[in-house]
Amino acid sequence: MSDSFQLDPSLAEFVTITEVADASRLAAAVLRRKYNMEVPPHGRHVLAFVAGEAGCWMPAFYVNYLPHRNAMLIGGAATDGEILRRLDAQRQALLADAGGLMLQSVRYSEARFGEVSVGTFGHCGDERSWSILERCGYRRIADHPHLIVRWNRDLPGAERNGLVDSVRELGPF
Repeated sequence: MSDSFQLDPSLAEFVTITEVADASRLAAAVLRRKYNMEVPPHGRHVLAFVAGEAGCWMPAFYVNYLPHRNAMLIGGAATDGEILRRLDAQRQALLADAGGLMLQSVRYSEARFGEVSVGTFGHCGDERSWSILERCGYRRIADHPHLIVRWNRDLPGAERNGLVDSVRELGPF
């Protein structure tokens, strides 16, 4: 069963997290800087916005969830450090104390997609990202160096193994 999500209350005044239908303009800058890539045209796009000066909301974090069979694939997680550096010291400290935008956004996404996904798979080789994903309930696949999963429901062994194999066959995503 999926978890319900509640944004850390200390962030409520200046952070909002939502799914958007088209993130091509909203997340373009951060994905170009982080991965030198464009926003994928497919999948489910989740963005975290922070309130800047004069009440202007700025996209500060992006992550993509792509349906795969009866599961999801998480990828493209990227934080816009330039936007976060514009926040005052108090807001930066509140974000740090709440675990950051990635933690909050992944928890939002897992709650949002948990009912339609038996689990979420990721391909993670970055230790900083892994430390956050682990806090969200992800576990490493024993015989794969970078494949991770967060199960939302128990599956019979053959079905679970078949799903893991299908994700493994995708290679890095």
